[in-house]
Amino acid sequence: MQAMSRLLQSQGFHATGIQQILRESGIPKGSLYYHFPQGKAELAAGSVENSAEIVSQILSEITLAESDPVEALRIFCDFYIEELERENFTLGCPIATITLEAAAINDQIHQACKRGFAKMSAGFIDLLVGQGIPATRASELATFALASIEGALILCKAQRSTQPLVTIRDNLSSQVAGAVSEQKNI
Repeated sequence: MQAMSRLLQSQGFHATGIQQILRESGIPKGSLYYHFPQGKAELAAGSVENSAEIVSQILSEITLAESDPVEALRIFCDFYIEELERENFTLGCPIATITLEAAAINDQIHQACKRGFAKMSAGFIDLLVGQGIPATRASELATFALASIEGALILCKAQRSTQPLVTIRDNLSSQVAGAVSEQKNI
């Protein structure tokens, strides 16, 4: 699953072949089809769900260490900034990559991407609700944050620069700080 996630992150669904997956993962072809009888699409869907779980776990660890949603958001963005720089802009969000490429043509992948983004969004929502922000407003902010971060990751790869994510990080931080402050003044 990890090999598939990395391949999807770096080169996408269509450029990733079964032989490459087998080579990178070191598993026999029979094992792949035993666990994923529908082949590459089923493996990709499982990989998306696995990636969402990993990102959600990272966000959960950040929020356990940092209860301030503004600082937690900054740390989360910094995680991606560091990954982009470390990997020379070859990696991004594996869920976004496969969503853009295959979700419209494969329902199994579409559903996995939908669940993956919902899982990631739930982490932001929980963080904001924990600060007293009403669930509806927290959901709106989480959607705004997730869409902004995902868009910034695409721009970072296109520009080979982390500046778009830095800009989003700083602007999202002020948006979230305003929402928290607004809630405390009620």
